[in-house]
Amino acid sequence: MVDNSTTRQPARRRLAKKFNISLVIMYFATVAAAAPTIYFMTKKQVYERAEADLVLLVDVVKSIQDFVATDLRPHFMKEKIFYSPSFSGIVATARIAKYLNEKQPQYYIKNASDNPLNQANQVQGIESGLLQQFREQRALKSISSVGDINGQTYLVSSAPKVSKKGCLLCHGDPRKAPEDVITTYGKTSGYGYAPDQVVGVSLVGVPLADVQALATERSLIVIGAITALFALLFIVVNLLVKRLILQPIMEITEVATAVSKGDIKREIIIDERNDEIADLAHAFEMMRRSLITAMKRMRRKP
Repeated sequence: MVDNSTTRQPARRRLAKKFNISLVIMYFATVAAAAPTIYFMTKKQVYERAEADLVLLVDVVKSIQDFVATDLRPHFMKEKIFYSPSFSGIVATARIAKYLNEKQPQYYIKNASDNPLNQANQVQGIESGLLQQFREQRALKSISSVGDINGQTYLVSSAPKVSKKGCLLCHGDPRKAPEDVITTYGKTSGYGYAPDQVVGVSLVGVPLADVQALATERSLIVIGAITALFALLFIVVNLLVKRLILQPIMEITEVATAVSKGDIKREIIIDERNDEIADLAHAFEMMRRSLITAMKRMRRKP
């Protein structure tokens, strides 16, 4: 008879190894699927959050300009007072943007022009391209885009500033401009506007978080959690496989080896269970008993 004792342990190691390899493959597959999922979900959340802030900020700027145009300007014009922050929505917005910047420096608000009264409003960077685009495509009412401002990536909403007849009071002929305007800004820039002309661009920007850095941070957290989960799963599965599969199979194998060597009295003792391993043990035990019965019959024959 063949001695199978030398093959038992390697067979056991191979079976356990297959379970462990399966877990490792599942682990790497889960990590590989989690990384891009986290990146795209993070990017989506960052943009949704920025867009919500942007809508709010745009509405605030429009409300400021509507307040100046509707509630302040008519009164000051009637009194012939041309104090610029109360007369110009652009100036009022710039002043409020300055105060907001002191409290919330991450937000960007600016009315830019290539012919501004206030040189601080001179177009620069992406503002120049947006202004040109609005001039070339007059039907455009607004543009949402991602751009770099002062080294920071922003989600930007921009709209054209179109001169109206009332704007010419301050931006028309410098010789006819209000004294307050001449005194504050001089006569060299910000004049010569014509009605229905795109003279500038209004920008509102909210910063976009570094998607790559945020996704990496979240990925490390999730991968750490996945690793901990699979480590626990690895331990539990190995214990269960050893107790519920490997040990019963080893017991059956030992009895089978003993029977193959002639020890047919060796019984299979297995805990009460109702599964395929129990069926295997029961079938082998029935075979062992049948073998005993057959041998007894053979001994009785003369």
